[in-house]
Amino acid sequence: MKTIYKIGLTCTALIGLTITGCKKEKFVELNTNPQLIDVITPEQQFMNAVASIQGDRFEAYYDNFRGIMPWMQMLTPLAGNSVTFISESGSLRNVRYGIFYPAVGGNLTDVEQLIRKMSAEEQAKRVHEVEIAKIVKAYYAFYVSDISGSIPYTDAFMVRYGGTETPKYNTQPELFDILDAQLKSAVTTLSATQPVAQTSFGKNDLFFQGDVAKWIKVANSTRLRIAMRLMKRDAAKMRTKVLDILAAPGGLIDNANESWIFRANANYADGGDWSAGNLRAPRPIVDFMYTNSDPRIRFFYQENLFSQTNFDLAKAQGKVPASSNFDPRRYYGVATSPDASAAPDFAKFLNNITITVRNASGQSVPQVMDTLSLIQPRLFAAGENGGTGMNAFPLITYPDVCFMRAELAARGVTSESAESWYNKGVEASIRLYDDLANKAKIIDRTGAANYQAVTATEISNYLAKTPVKYDAAKGLDQIISQAYLNFFKQPNEAWAIFKRTGMPNTTTVVALERIIASGTEQSIPRRAALSIPSITNLNYQNITDAYKAMQADPDFGQGPSDITGRVWWDKK
Repeated sequence: MKTIYKIGLTCTALIGLTITGCKKEKFVELNTNPQLIDVITPEQQFMNAVASIQGDRFEAYYDNFRGIMPWMQMLTPLAGNSVTFISESGSLRNVRYGIFYPAVGGNLTDVEQLIRKMSAEEQAKRVHEVEIAKIVKAYYAFYVSDISGSIPYTDAFMVRYGGTETPKYNTQPELFDILDAQLKSAVTTLSATQPVAQTSFGKNDLFFQGDVAKWIKVANSTRLRIAMRLMKRDAAKMRTKVLDILAAPGGLIDNANESWIFRANANYADGGDWSAGNLRAPRPIVDFMYTNSDPRIRFFYQENLFSQTNFDLAKAQGKVPASSNFDPRRYYGVATSPDASAAPDFAKFLNNITITVRNASGQSVPQVMDTLSLIQPRLFAAGENGGTGMNAFPLITYPDVCFMRAELAARGVTSESAESWYNKGVEASIRLYDDLANKAKIIDRTGAANYQAVTATEISNYLAKTPVKYDAAKGLDQIISQAYLNFFKQPNEAWAIFKRTGMPNTTTVVALERIIASGTEQSIPRRAALSIPSITNLNYQNITDAYKAMQADPDFGQGPSDITGRVWWDKK
């Protein structure tokens, strides 16, 4: 017990503003031993919760790289998508559920309960800490419910404090109301003047180091994201909530410095299951970005290996016909439809050649020449191949908020300028990825440093391109398409905006491919498969009751495991 406590303190001492030497698994150990609650502070337990949010590498490996991102045509495997890539078992494991129960939800509950055990004087000093913990807990509960539907929440996480071992499930409509009320209450409390000076999470707050004003903006911005999920279920209710949120004290995230992003040093995500290496760039996005000179293309993807020098060597070595002309385009993506990537007219892109080049030592070595682009690996794992840059995991960013406000204006929900918020969103997104790529120390295919800063001219030229320049007649399409590109590092939100709006699709500004496998068009999954509980599960009755209630909605699908079914907010 003492040993684990010392580990916790050591990590606290080393962590500073980012995760450094301690492995992320250490942060959840305290939650598994209830006796340790007596020796840990609320501030340390808040840090443990925050570190756990992004701490499971399987979410990157299974849920993002092999589930959501291929489904949303954001990447493919090396040889393109297989004919079974949508139905493959295990492609989406709903890892977030296991992160929330018990680590994130439990640790954040501990923060509040530990403070409640203190004297009235000490509790009065920690009102802000309680509310900030509630904001994070509400956000992550929403994130879990987003693809799972009903989840235990109001009865959950209280076993060590005399609560039930069999928590009832909150339905998604109940939960959305509960979370909205909690976030709104947090904003009210954090905006009010407290009678005594407040303590701060300080460096234990790995997001904002206890900056209350920024947490107020995060709470309001989270409310806005949740409210927009109501669009298909209850547009009138969504509008009422949106207008209430826009009038809330403290406002929304309003600049890049207020973006809610978890940042950690290179060894937090250093390859392995975090790795985006050997994952291909997708043709639809690459074609749009290249054609329109989107500056983000060099941050998302790596150029192929057909430089002028390598092309000349290939010619000299007889690897390509002497009559061949150099192609200056260095970004090509894989067809995302399995049938398209297997078609003869595309197969040539997958046929690599090998040339001989001289390495740094002057030795002749083989070099495989690959026509297609890869995902920029260090954008997702800064520690890839010994990298020393900074990892970033966005939750809600300034461009996210810009695009939400642009969409609401384009739909007539608000009287704001859709064009103004759209233009702000595009520029903010480009600058966000410029910053992420710089800090991640991105590399080219040879492993050499490859960051090139964005210029103001590039941004203005991009905004002037016909498909990008705002046109009210297709404004909603443009807004959704740009939001989708912005969510490259937030695949759940790309998936959500597709489910909520039906865009992007085959006819939108960013035109995706029809996903055809063995001649049959495929249906994109819309939720996580829910595991069937064992009869010996202590909470068996509540789980099965929750499943039955969800199945009463015909949109839910054929059963808990039907990934083409829908959660409540995703109404047909």
